[in-house]
Amino acid sequence: MAFNRTLAEGINHMPLGRQHYRIWITAAAGFLFEGLDLTIAGGILIALIKAFHLNNTYAGVIGSTALAGYVVGVAIAGWLGDKFGRKFVISYTLLVFTLLTLLSALSWNGIIFGILRFLVGIGVGGESAIVTPYLAEIIPARVRGRLLGLSDAMFTVGAIIASVVNLVVIPAGPWGWRLALVIAGLPAAYVWVIRRNLPESPQWLANHHQLEEAEAVIRQLAPINETSDLDPPIGHPVSSASFKTTEHPSNNLYTLLWSTPYARITAALWIVWFFIELVYYGFLVWLPELLVKHGFTVVKSLEYAFLMNIAALLGGIGASFVQDSRLGRKSSIIFFFFLSGIASYLFSISHTDSGILAAGATLSFLLNGLFSMLYTFTPEQYASWNRSTGQGFASGVGHIGGVIGPLLIGVVLSAIGMAGIFGLFAVFLLVPIVAVLFLRETRAQPVERT
Repeated sequence: MAFNRTLAEGINHMPLGRQHYRIWITAAAGFLFEGLDLTIAGGILIALIKAFHLNNTYAGVIGSTALAGYVVGVAIAGWLGDKFGRKFVISYTLLVFTLLTLLSALSWNGIIFGILRFLVGIGVGGESAIVTPYLAEIIPARVRGRLLGLSDAMFTVGAIIASVVNLVVIPAGPWGWRLALVIAGLPAAYVWVIRRNLPESPQWLANHHQLEEAEAVIRQLAPINETSDLDPPIGHPVSSASFKTTEHPSNNLYTLLWSTPYARITAALWIVWFFIELVYYGFLVWLPELLVKHGFTVVKSLEYAFLMNIAALLGGIGASFVQDSRLGRKSSIIFFFFLSGIASYLFSISHTDSGILAAGATLSFLLNGLFSMLYTFTPEQYASWNRSTGQGFASGVGHIGGVIGPLLIGVVLSAIGMAGIFGLFAVFLLVPIVAVLFLRETRAQPVERT
């Protein structure tokens, strides 16, 4: 029987096999190392303040340097991913992260550490631009929300591992923060090696007229003994003649983001990503220090941060399934943003240990759930020609917010206190609700139909 569906529809109807899971685990590991890196950076901030004699403002700058690197990384990686292929980028981003994280453990002052953290950010930022567009073009639509959402939940797995490292390693001595960075960098080297065997996105290959290569990837994803599960069934591998490609609409991928019909999509997504990352990274980077200033010991603040990361993991897992339910992507995202604003306000007025833990855990649950959904929802808004660029620039604008968040806390903490900061964050979390209303529902649709 001839296979006459488009490539995206063919992938949509594939059985979910071992190759899909292998690719998903290998690619999603990048989020794990991103969470590991950022949480360790937040944990060692306390040690760096003491080791390098930093004030709040300078500490805020140090906390933001990696996020500034992310802005550069996501912009470059997104463009490279659309221009030269997803595999090209995903093969090297972790290498940059690994080498520079290990070098940053040798820093002898705040300036050197900040420069190296900026360069680390370029590598890790590339991950957030390329992983979900890559997976969106390989994972069948009926489970895409769950697997892409769970990919982002790997960020929290990394954060939880980092919380344990922060709790055990950092207080062990003046060298603890250096060892924590070594622990973050070494495992990424192994993942980089096995990532080199990942296939290229078949959609990207087909759009660039590499049809035989796209056919080979389809055969790898859906071997002959599994194709009988497709609807309708086929009795032979997909042929290159079945691929439907279109001419590239523009040679300038950046301009394409602001052309019809993408201008409205791009503007809305940039607003959403800016505000959520402003709040999230301000919360993540400064949480241990904020708890110390609230009266907790360093160890107790790290213990609370660990518990909040457990809540964040549950939020990412839960949201991954919610967005594939009948509620859909848009309604789920709006609902989570609304509840996040309430949780941030409750955090701002809490004075007891249990109240702070409950409100902080709830906020962590909801914010991480939002990221799980946004890393699914954003690449679905774009076509394959500019999917990686669209995700990259949305993340890049978000990371600008992520840079501002820690800086904002460092500047205004002494003036308005922790309660004022989280009251302000509550307002910031309600703004994206309006922007999401201008985006399309994409649940259960092939990526080229979104």
